[in-house]
Amino acid sequence: MKKKIAIVHEFFNKIGGAERTLLCMLDALKDFDVEVFILQADTKLVTRYLKNYKVNLSWINKLPRFLSSKSRIWIGLYPRIIESFDFSKFDCVISSSNSFAHGVVTNSNTKQITYYHSPCRYIWDWKNEYEKENNFGFFKKLIIRILLHKQRQWDFLAAQRADLILANSKTVKARINKYYKRVSQVLYPPVNIGQGQVIQKKSNYYLLASTHTPYKKIDLAIRAFNQLGLTLKIAGSGKDTPRLKKLAKNNVEFLGFVSDEKLWDLMKHAKAFIFPGIEDFGITPVEAMGRGCPVIAKNAGGLTETVLNNKTGFLYDGTVESLKIIVRDFESNNTINFNDCVSRAEIFSETTFQENFKKIICENV
Repeated sequence: MKKKIAIVHEFFNKIGGAERTLLCMLDALKDFDVEVFILQADTKLVTRYLKNYKVNLSWINKLPRFLSSKSRIWIGLYPRIIESFDFSKFDCVISSSNSFAHGVVTNSNTKQITYYHSPCRYIWDWKNEYEKENNFGFFKKLIIRILLHKQRQWDFLAAQRADLILANSKTVKARINKYYKRVSQVLYPPVNIGQGQVIQKKSNYYLLASTHTPYKKIDLAIRAFNQLGLTLKIAGSGKDTPRLKKLAKNNVEFLGFVSDEKLWDLMKHAKAFIFPGIEDFGITPVEAMGRGCPVIAKNAGGLTETVLNNKTGFLYDGTVESLKIIVRDFESNNTINFNDCVSRAEIFSETTFQENFKKIICENV
């Protein structure tokens, strides 16, 4: 008889890194009887991507769209909704967690495994940035601080429930230890690394692809390339786009939203992929390496785990001047072997993730 496994995911409103990880988890567990539990979802995406699975949606999704899609108004209820899911018939519950999914409650006979994309960042290490970006007034800030304090208490206790904890990087592993006092095992997330097709003669541009929000530090890259006068193509969009466009000179080109296929083609032809922000893992730089594109990134976070400095890219100290120096050196003396980039990316492939994930589940269920 097949073991019954539940996979819990918070928000299925877009197809980002966490959602692609969920899909890879499901592919890896085809030998099990699997059901999916989701806190809040776009039903069209559920129909498209999860049509072969039994999907259990919380009661929020039964409300009119103008209510169910407003995530902020439900923040205080999310912990209770996650805890209300019934897992009594399952042998194992796997939480794919950024914020609330790790708070599931199971009986003593059910194995509980949490895969952390990260502990909830806006209540822990991003709490000050969260307040600044939202520009709360005095009284609203006071209320928000009380609510976040309550959520931190719940979040810590919820993190004690898992029997096994997996972290998507060493960076997240350290955060789990700091905030939850738990030991975790690193399992890097799956990345679509392409077919290893390498173009040796690159086009005359650098590439940056990201959501346009202040913490991504795209403005730093724009300032550097404004001074360098080299072509920088920027894919993506967001609330920070108008400010970034005002900052940019004519050598910086904004592409807006591009499809995955278009982005991967841009990566193949780019001189290098620029990554000025800090990520816990950073999927797009690994996608770039998988297509033979070197990465120039800030020497922090998950990029220190994926990019081999001076072999598959370059790590700089996070300032405009240091980025300019790296790019100038790269222009005059590029010693990167593009095939080394592909070889490095293979360590983080979807196939590697699925093999390691299935092995861990089989050993623990």
